Amino acid sequence: MKPLAFTLFILAAAVTAHAQSDTTHRQYVTTVQPFTKVEIESEFPGGPKAWLEFLNSHFVYPKKAYKREIQGTVVLQFIVERDGSLSSIVALTGDPLLQEEALRVIKESPKWIPAVQDGRKVRSWKKQPIVFRLERK
Repeated sequence: MKPLAFTLFILAAAVTAHAQSDTTHRQYVTTVQPFTKVEIESEFPGGPKAWLEFLNSHFVYPKKAYKREIQGTVVLQFIVERDGSLSSIVALTGDPLLQEEALRVIKESPKWIPAVQDGRKVRSWKKQPIVFRLERK
């Protein structure tokens, strides 16, 4: 059997929901609800290329997943806060071994560039897929 190597890919564009946040009742809510659709999406500083570089330098393919040849896509969902920090991070899909590593890496990421709505920074939901793929050498 030839040795396996891994390659990590991301989808260049993040998957986002398309529902508008309801702001009409904001006065009754103590915490401003995050937007699901905005004029300018939040992004990793430096864009998709920098995100891929960050993943490649911080990512470690889980040993158990490597040995079992587990591959697949993990979709992470989180809130990018107005200051660029991340909160409410969860894995929506993927094998639990891959989810664990994806969550670890996203939590180590630097602050993101927040979304913009009506010319001001806002809290927004983000979905970020990470594809785990093994390649035979």
